[in-house]
Amino acid sequence: MKELLFGWIQDIAFYTLLMVVVLHVLPEKSQRKYLQFFMGVVLMILVLSPFLSFLGLERKLDETYARQTYDRELQEFLEKQEAIEEEYQRHLKEKLYEARDEAESLKEEQGEAEQEREGQKEGEASREGDKGGIPEIHIQIKEPEADEAP
Repeated sequence: MKELLFGWIQDIAFYTLLMVVVLHVLPEKSQRKYLQFFMGVVLMILVLSPFLSFLGLERKLDETYARQTYDRELQEFLEKQEAIEEEYQRHLKEKLYEARDEAESLKEEQGEAEQEREGQKEGEASREGDKGGIPEIHIQIKEPEADEAP
């Protein structure tokens, strides 16, 4: 019991000494009141800590702090996850649009190539017709001249 009491008094003395040093080192007077408030709250917790542990409230305070920290970290994680999912969806849409455009250009190229092939086939067919067939026939019929007697 003496060791517990001695450790408690030692913690309060050390913290009080630390408070005095920090307050004297602090260059700005405007920040002093905020620092004094914070240090006062911490000093109250130090003074009340044996009573809190005796009543079992220390564990409840620790659990409350852990739960709040967990909830805050979980919320931050969920926000980051949502941002990543949105970025992934945006990137996926961009890739789909690029693939669609590429597919359309390939279809256009295939259509043009088919038209060229059909044009070549028609040209070859017309050239084959010129070689084997008679392109034109000219017939002239003259009346016999009078000098010639039959």
